[in-house]
Amino acid sequence: MLSWLISRRISAFENEFSYDMSYARELLSTSLRAMLLFEKATALGKYREGVPKDAWYAVKIYTSRTEDCGPCTQLVATIAEREGVPADIIRSALNGELEELPAHVRVSVAFAKAVLERNPAADALREEITQRFGARGLVSLAFAMLASRLYPTLKYALGYGRMCSVVRVAGAPVLTPREAL
Repeated sequence: MLSWLISRRISAFENEFSYDMSYARELLSTSLRAMLLFEKATALGKYREGVPKDAWYAVKIYTSRTEDCGPCTQLVATIAEREGVPADIIRSALNGELEELPAHVRVSVAFAKAVLERNPAADALREEITQRFGARGLVSLAFAMLASRLYPTLKYALGYGRMCSVVRVAGAPVLTPREAL
């Protein structure tokens, strides 16, 4: 019964976002327990306290783009658009164009970039993030990065991460070559 309910949720998500969830179907058919654990882990990506929505989504978009060449990144961008994040912020985060971002978003994406690159500049940026958004904001951005890496990693590990595509924002294609990041 629980597997059936989860399968229905997967179908509803696929329909709502035009997003292929074959990897989740495989996970569910392999092990209900594994699927339930995965669902718990994905809850990290819903935590947002102390940090503005545009900065939080920009970090999710930037991180997703470093991990994925299309579908996962498109999904995050679509959800951000539906949540009211301005298209110019989404485009800039996708392309790593930090200078185009408002200051609070710029420092958030710069922090994510430094963390993902294991750059020592992350220390000073972490301090600035904490000053701007507090400890909860820092945790929110850390969880946003973590969750944005979770999906592409699972998809690639299970063999579903082979398709690259152009990400669309506000209906227009946005070119996001990996080298730009």
